[in-house]
Amino acid sequence: MLSAAEVKNKTMNTDKAIFEMFETINRKLDKRPDKPTEPVQVDMTAVNAVVERLENAADEIGKPTKIEHWHKIDVASSKIFLSLIIMALMILGLAYAIGEQRRTISQYKNNDLKYRYVKMQGQTNEENLYRLEKQFRYSDTIKIIRKQIETYEVLIKEQAEKIERARRNNEEMERLRKEVESVKGK
Repeated sequence: MLSAAEVKNKTMNTDKAIFEMFETINRKLDKRPDKPTEPVQVDMTAVNAVVERLENAADEIGKPTKIEHWHKIDVASSKIFLSLIIMALMILGLAYAIGEQRRTISQYKNNDLKYRYVKMQGQTNEENLYRLEKQFRYSDTIKIIRKQIETYEVLIKEQAEKIERARRNNEEMERLRKEVESVKGK
């Protein structure tokens, strides 16, 4: 790091050098012979034309522009027409496949409901199956059957839980009874 005195010396040397340079420039200017200068005529028409063009361009840039895009599909072209036909056929085919899948899924749901109904009844015969198939033609009866099955399944589940709870209680009671007898025997 430089001390304050060194910085002051360098600044003074720099100031002195700059002063000497200005003096040299003044002396050279003084030695120059003074010649009367004549005013120069400048053709301003070209400059004015350029300025006017720049102003016009700036005005054009400042204006909002509206770009319109027009897409034209020419059916006369065989490639476009053929691709449109193929896409339409694919859409129709996929719509048909989706419809068939929905019908199949609906049939599976109905078959599941029929199985659960037969399971609820415990047994069945040909006449009961025929009657069940006829009932599945109407949505109202399907809703009634579904409610019956759901109620039955909830009751069966509760009954199974109660039976399991009773079995655990019996096992616990048996274990405690054996414990009491082993304590008595000692």
